[in-house]
Amino acid sequence: PHPPCVAHHPSASPRTGDTVHQATPAEVWLAFPPLVDTNFGSFYPSTAALAAFLNQAGIPSEQADLNEEFALWLLDQARAQGGRLPEVGPETMAGAAARWLSRSQERVFDSDGRHDFGPDSPYGYVVRLLSTPYLVDPDERVLGPLDHDDAVVRAYNAFYAQADLRRRIGERVSLVGISVPMGPQLLPALLLAAHVKALGLDVRVVLGGPAVSLMDPADLDRLLVHHPHIDCVVRFDGEQPLLALAEQTGRGDWQPALVPGVSHLDGDGATHHNAPAPGPDINRLPPPLYPKEVLNRLAAPVLAVTQARGCYWGKCDYCDFIELYDGSPPFRGRRPDGFVDELATLVDDFGVSRFTFITESIPPAFARRVCRALIDRNLRISWNSFAMVDRRFDRELLALMAEAGCEFLVVGMETTITRVLELVHKSADREENLRFLRDAREVGLPLIINLIPDLPTTTYDEALRALDDVQDFADTLLSVSVFPFEATRSSNVGRNPERFGLTVGPAVQTSGQAQYALNHLQNVDPAMTPEQRADIHRRYREFAEKVNSRRYRPAPTASNRPDELFRLAVEDLDVLELEGAMVCTNMRTREQIRVPSKAVRILRPYLDGAPFTMRQLTDHAGERAAGSLFSSLTTAGMLTGAATGAGGHDARR
Repeated sequence: PHPPCVAHHPSASPRTGDTVHQATPAEVWLAFPPLVDTNFGSFYPSTAALAAFLNQAGIPSEQADLNEEFALWLLDQARAQGGRLPEVGPETMAGAAARWLSRSQERVFDSDGRHDFGPDSPYGYVVRLLSTPYLVDPDERVLGPLDHDDAVVRAYNAFYAQADLRRRIGERVSLVGISVPMGPQLLPALLLAAHVKALGLDVRVVLGGPAVSLMDPADLDRLLVHHPHIDCVVRFDGEQPLLALAEQTGRGDWQPALVPGVSHLDGDGATHHNAPAPGPDINRLPPPLYPKEVLNRLAAPVLAVTQARGCYWGKCDYCDFIELYDGSPPFRGRRPDGFVDELATLVDDFGVSRFTFITESIPPAFARRVCRALIDRNLRISWNSFAMVDRRFDRELLALMAEAGCEFLVVGMETTITRVLELVHKSADREENLRFLRDAREVGLPLIINLIPDLPTTTYDEALRALDDVQDFADTLLSVSVFPFEATRSSNVGRNPERFGLTVGPAVQTSGQAQYALNHLQNVDPAMTPEQRADIHRRYREFAEKVNSRRYRPAPTASNRPDELFRLAVEDLDVLELEGAMVCTNMRTREQIRVPSKAVRILRPYLDGAPFTMRQLTDHAGERAAGSLFSSLTTAGMLTGAATGAGGHDARR
C-alpha cells in the first residue's frame, strides 16, 4: 500500500519500517510499538541498541518503528475521514487537531517529504494531540482478557491489519522482540504480539523494557496467563537475555527457564520469574545500530547515546527508575573518552550532529571531561541531557557545557520548598535551585524544568511560593513540564507511604500522569484539600502553557487603528461551529477561544481569510463588542496582517 500522508510528497522516501534487503536475512525482528507520542519524528534508541548487540554476536536483525508508522496512519485516517475520527471527540483539542490535519498535512512534512513532527516542529504538537485518544494508561484490564469491542483496541487492530506484517517478518526470523519502555505501549504491544502469532509463523514473541521490568510479579503472572501469544518477558537489562533467547530459537531449542531475567510459563501453566544476572559492561557495548533508511525520513533526527544506567544520586524516594537494573550495580557510567569516540563514530556513520545523552542525571565530573574533549577535538555537535541540581554544576561548568554544544538541560527540579526536598531526599534545597537557575540564565544555557507541585506533604501556600520562585526565571526556560504527584508502588514512597504523610486508599482524583496505572499506589495526601490541589495544578499548568507556547506565538501585529487591514490566520486555525457559537483553535499558539453566537455573524464573512478593518467590525457590532472580540483574537494570535497570504486554506469545518 502507498504510505499514508507521505504519498502526497513525490520526493518522499518509502514508508518507515519497510523491509530493507540485506545480504544476510534477519533472524530477529525488533519492533517499537505505539504509543510514545513524544517520540514522533524521532527514533527511540532501544531497538538500535539491541540490534547492535545482536549484530556483534553475528545475529542479523531488522527494526520496525511502529510508533512512527502509527503517527502516519493517524494522519492518513484524519485525511480520509475528513477529520472526523470515531475515537476522537469533535469538541476536544484532539478533534481540532484531526480536522486541521485533514487539510493541512503539508505543514508536518518538509519540502522533501520528511517527517517534520518532532519536538522542534511548530506543528509537531498537533500530531501529538491527534494521538491522545489512543494513549492508554494500562490498568488491570490490560492484563487480559482484552475487550476487542473497545474503540481504541479496534483502532490498533486496524492499524496492525494494514501493516503488512507477514511480508515484513522474513522467513529466517525465529524471534520477534517487542520493546516496551513506556506504559502506554503495553496494550499496543500485546495486540501486536497477537497479530504476529496469528500469521502462523514459527516464531517466538518476547516482550522487554522498563514498562514490564517495573511490573509486579503477580501482574506479570496474569499477563502471561491471559496472553499466550507472549512466549516470555525479559526484565531489567535486555541485551544478554535477548541474545540467549535468539540463540535458542536459532537452534530450535526453546528453554527460557535457562535464561536469567526471564519470566515465562512452564508446560503445566505455572509462572516462573528467573533471577536476573548482572547486566553488560556498558563501556564495552557497541554503538547503537540505527537504520539509515529510517533516519533519512526524519526532518530533524536526533540520535541517543547511553551515558549511564542507573542514577549517580539514586536517593530520590519518589523515583523508581533506579529499580530498572536489578541484578546490576545501582549505577554504571561510561568512560568519557569512549563516550566521545562513540559520538564521533555516529557523526561519521550517519551524518547526524544532534544527540541526546541517555542518563537519569549526567554527573558533573563526567560532563566537565566530555565537554573539554568535545572542544579539544573540535567535534561540533549539539546535545541535551537530563541533569539534577548539584552544587558542582557551578557557573563555570554550565558555561563550558554551553560552549561544548549543549542545547538545553532537562532538570528535575520538582519544587523549591526545602522542607519537602529534604523529605524526599533530593540533593538540592531552595537556595541551590535558585542559584542553578541564575547561573544558567547568566551563561545563556536554556533549561527544561520538570515540576511536581504536590510532592508529599506540600501545602497550598508552599506550592504557591514555589511557583512564584520559578516564574521569576521564565525567561531562561525553554519549556516546563508539570507532573501532578502519583506514588508508584515500586518507589520508596510507594513502599512506605506513611513515612511521607500519605494514607493508603482511593484518591479523590488520579491524574494518570505516570501513564502506568498498574504501578499506581492509590493514596490520599491530607496536606491539601482536593479543591486546593486542583487549583494548584491549574496554576502550574497555566504557567507551563505560557512558557511552552512562547516560541510559537508571533509578536502581536494587530493594532486597533480603524483602517488597518487584518485577516484571520486561517492557515493555523480550526473553527468548529457549535450550537450557534464557534470554537476557534489556533494550532500554532495552542490557544482556544469560544466566540459567542452574537459575534459569529461578524466573523463569518472573514473565515476564508478575507481582509477587514477595525472600523468594519465596529460598524457591525458597535465599539464595545468589536473591541472585546478584537482583543480576544489578538491575544490568542488569531489575527495577522492582511498582507500575509492565507495560502488558500479554508478554516471552516
